[in-house]
Amino acid sequence: MKITVPTGDDAQPGVAGIVIVEPEEARILVSLADQLQALLAEALESPIDDDSAVRRLLPDAYRHEPELADEWRRLSRRGLVDRKIGFARTLSRALAPVANDDLSHSVSISTDAAFDWVRGIGDLRLVIADRMGIIVDGDEGTFGEPGLRDVYEWLAWMQDGLVQVIEASEPPTRSEASS
Repeated sequence: MKITVPTGDDAQPGVAGIVIVEPEEARILVSLADQLQALLAEALESPIDDDSAVRRLLPDAYRHEPELADEWRRLSRRGLVDRKIGFARTLSRALAPVANDDLSHSVSISTDAAFDWVRGIGDLRLVIADRMGIIVDGDEGTFGEPGLRDVYEWLAWMQDGLVQVIEASEPPTRSEASS
């Protein structure tokens, strides 16, 4: 995988970044994004979050005030879950054609899509961190499937590349323009 900011002849209106993706990478990301969508959809069906990963994705807004937390959950949970499912869906829809092919592809993404990818990948990292027993970034974790740490770190690398794409697509601030 390679994440670049288009320049020169590659620059096109509305394209903030180009992601060159191998089919196997796309298959992994599509699978993870689809699993995340299913996990979030299941969370809407259950009033109690038995899954610690779901509690990370949908934390209480008021940890020390159960009544306010219940009200917040009742009023905003569906909207939050729908947005998170939408972020994961943006990722899986963009990569599904690559996942179903045998050749690498260049996927052009807008700034809005890059934001959705960053958010969706962030949610994937939260779930993986939970499964590995990582409490804060930098922890080694206590358990997890072999290769899960590699996926976790790969997703962090992708987020960093996408943030660079977003930063490059933003117009310079006044202080940057005057320097």
